[in-house]
This record gives sequence, C-alpha cells and structure tokens, in this order.
Amino acid sequence: MKTATTMTPALAATVLAAAALILGARSVDGAVADTCKAAAASDVRVNVELCMSKLGGHRGSLEAADAWGLAKVASLVGVDNANLAAADVKAQEAADPNVRVKPALARCGTLYKDVGMWFAGAHDQISNHAYPAAKQRLDEALAQTQLCNAAFAAAGVTLPQPLALHTVDCIQIAIIAGAITNLIK
Repeated sequence: MKTATTMTPALAATVLAAAALILGARSVDGAVADTCKAAAASDVRVNVELCMSKLGGHRGSLEAADAWGLAKVASLVGVDNANLAAADVKAQEAADPNVRVKPALARCGTLYKDVGMWFAGAHDQISNHAYPAAKQRLDEALAQTQLCNAAFAAAGVTLPQPLALHTVDCIQIAIIAGAITNLIK
C-alpha cells in the first residue's frame, strides 16, 4: 500500500526557488538571444553565437533584461577581454625571445590597456544615456584593437595565440556593443 507523502514548507520553498531560478535563467537567455539577433539584424558584422556566448555567460546579464543593460554588459565584457589580452601580451613578452615579435607585443600591450579604458568609458556613457559618446568610445576600442593587428603585420609576423583570439573577440565585442547601443530606444 502506498502512503501519501507531504512536502515540508522548507522543501516547498526550496523547490519554488529552484523553479523560479530556472525560469528566470531561461528568460535572461531569451532576452540575450533576442537582443543579439536584433543586433545582428541591424549590423551584419555581429556574430550572433559569440554575442550570446559572451553576454549570456557574463554575471551582469542576470540583471540586464533590455538593450540598455546588455549594452553595458557588452562593454564590460570588452573590458574583461582587453585585460586578458594585456595580461597575455605581458606573459608573451617575458617568454618569447623572437626579436621581431617584441616591438609588436610592446605596442599591443599599450594598446590593450587603452582598449580596456575605451570599453570602460563606453560603459559609463551608456549608463549616463550618452549613446553617441558611448559609440565613439566603442569605435575607438575597435580602432585600437585593429592597430594591434597592424603592429604584427608591420613586423611581418602573425599574431600568436591566445592574443589572436582576444583580438578577434575584442573586435567583435566592440561591434556587438555598438550594435546593441544602437537598439536602445
């Protein structure tokens, strides 16, 4: 014979909280996906998968359910990525004895410190609803990142990994943040 089991109030509260968390995560994922798709529709350079991956995986996306919040998250992702690139440059400068690579690495190290500041400035401008100023800062982050590519091209060497990946990501994040900023009404 089966007996009926009852749920304690504490267990019921835990189950409800878990359900709310799962449903909330799905709505955040949906907001990120919708915003990334809208950004891609407005700018063909936007990589939707990278947008969803980088923004959806950022801790700030939990509070950002609209274009304004996700534009700020995208700019913070840019700061994080630029900082990772600067750290990788520093590690490669210490480890790589290639004389032709050293000047390009030094240039990129300086540039990525600036890229992080441009992304941070864009975040501040978005927070202050100064969208044209934010776009200018994002454009500058993009331009500075491309100058790192140019430094390696001038030296006649290719970007080493993981710097090459960070460079691609920084370029894409600047484009994504700009496209999302353009979506803000």
